[in-house]
Amino acid sequence: MTLLKLLEEGHFYEIQRSPGHRDDLEDQAVSYAGSLRPHYNPNMVLLRTNPLDPGSEIYEFRLEDVLFAEELTSLSKPDGVTVEQTRIWIRRGSPAMCMKPMRVGETVKEANEENP
Repeated sequence: MTLLKLLEEGHFYEIQRSPGHRDDLEDQAVSYAGSLRPHYNPNMVLLRTNPLDPGSEIYEFRLEDVLFAEELTSLSKPDGVTVEQTRIWIRRGSPAMCMKPMRVGETVKEANEENP
């Protein structure tokens, strides 16, 4: 299975409701929105910022740094497939990784021209 196929058709996380409030989160956390994907490490999560765009960034966060999560409206592909969207609030100062798909051998300029 290719990496792109795994990210497109991977399992989704279900948001479990728990008591909590968004108040005061902006002081302690930064929000990121996108589609959650499981990570091979059960203590981490992947978030694809724009799941309908093949060139969108993918963030890697530790689950212990997720302070709050909220469901957003779903996105629909032209073929009728829906993609769940989630906003997660990550503790400020936490380590994270940002990844962007690319083709090996292309320069950054070529990649940007291909995915404006």
